[in-house]
Amino acid sequence: MGRGAAIWLALLIATPLLTAAQTGATNALVVTLEPEQVFNGSPCVFRVASQIGITSISGTWMGRRLVFGFDAKTRAWDSVGGIGAEIVAAKYPLVIMAALASGENVTSTYSIPVAYMRPPLSYLSVDPEFLNSTPAIRARIKREQALKNRAFSSSSSAQMWEGAFAAPMQAAISEVFGARRIFNGRHRGLHQGLDYDVEMGTPVAAMNSGKVILARDLFFEGKLIVLDHGRGLLTLYLHLSDFRVKEGASIKRGQIIGLSGKSGRTTGPHLHVAVRWQGVYVDPLRLFALASL
Repeated sequence: MGRGAAIWLALLIATPLLTAAQTGATNALVVTLEPEQVFNGSPCVFRVASQIGITSISGTWMGRRLVFGFDAKTRAWDSVGGIGAEIVAAKYPLVIMAALASGENVTSTYSIPVAYMRPPLSYLSVDPEFLNSTPAIRARIKREQALKNRAFSSSSSAQMWEGAFAAPMQAAISEVFGARRIFNGRHRGLHQGLDYDVEMGTPVAAMNSGKVILARDLFFEGKLIVLDHGRGLLTLYLHLSDFRVKEGASIKRGQIIGLSGKSGRTTGPHLHVAVRWQGVYVDPLRLFALASL
C-alpha cells in the first residue's frame, strides 16, 4: 500500500475507548480510515502513525487479525480490512497494538460506525440440478469445498499487489454485489461478487499482481481462478471458458488470465468476480475506489 496517492481521512470517532494502556503515551497513535464512511460489504484501509515512531504493530477488526506493513513513503503502517455483506449497522471495535520506538507498548480501541445498505433482490432460473443435487454431486461439492478451503488458507502474509486494483475488463455490469438471490423461487443467499455482461471468450485481466493459488473446473463456479494478493486478500474469477494461467504462476496487474464463459451454475455467458478478505467477501467496485492501496 501507499504506492498510490496517500489519502488521510480522520475517523469520525477516534477517541480510544480503552485508555489505560496508553499511560505515559497519551495520544501516541494517529489512526485514519479510508473510506471515511463504511457500509456492509466495504473494503477499507487502516493507517497508523506516531510522532514517537513505531517499531511493530498489530491489530484486530471484526474478529480477524490485521496484517500491517510499513510504507516508507508516508512513514506510516497500513492494513487492508473488510466488512461482511450481512453485517448490521452498529459501532464495531478496532483494536490497535503498537510497540513504540520509546520502548512503550500502546493498545488503543476505536469505535468505528458501520452503516447498512439494503441490497436489491435478484430473481434467477437455473438447472434444477444445481439446487437438488444427487448424492454423487453432493460428494463432489464437499470435496471441492475442502479444496477451496485449503487454497484460501494458504494466503501469504506478504503484500504482492502493486497500487490500486483495477476492473478485470471494461463492460456493463449486469448484477451488483450483495443482491439477495432467488433461484427458481427459493432464496439462496447473497450475491458475493460482481457480474459483467460479456460474450463467450472475452479476455479477463488480473485485478492486481499476485499468485495463482487455484485454477480448477468446479461444480458451482465452473472454471475458477483464484489469485492471492497477500495479507489475506484474494480475487476470484468464475464461469470461465478457458484458463490462460496455471496454479503457482506469478501474475502481473492487467495480465490476461482467462476467457469469460458460462461454466458452472450460471444462466448464461458472463464474468463473475469476487474479492475475499480473510473469509469475508467485499464489494469489488469499492475496492477499485480505494486510492491509497
